[in-house]
Amino acid sequence: MSEHLLIDPEKLYKLYDHTTIKEYYRFTYLPTYKSIDKDTFYDIINSLSTKQLRNLDSFIYKQIALTRTMLEANAKIPLKRYKTLISRNYSHKTITTKEDLNKKLKTYIKNDKIIGLFIMNQHLKFLYPC
Repeated sequence: MSEHLLIDPEKLYKLYDHTTIKEYYRFTYLPTYKSIDKDTFYDIINSLSTKQLRNLDSFIYKQIALTRTMLEANAKIPLKRYKTLISRNYSHKTITTKEDLNKKLKTYIKNDKIIGLFIMNQHLKFLYPC
């Protein structure tokens, strides 16, 4: 599955110092993958400030809205999958803690590996400057 990520998540360690994290929150929103170490994402998310977390949350919200618009305009995916994707809502409620972000993402992903990949790619787009 790692071949479906935009870049290697390990590259984030060059940009974010996860070794100075004072309070490590145990995120649980991503499904389990055989070829992707989700702890890399959790380490980097833990190194972000509350403001950066809010910005990430807002970015994900906008990307989901854009993707939904594109799906509605060009529905060439299987009908069952289409209905599943369109029916999911990502709240625009502002987060205040890492726990809020974890709950929000866990509710959206619902242990779906494809949606999990989508969210990881959104993390990579937000966190890794091109």
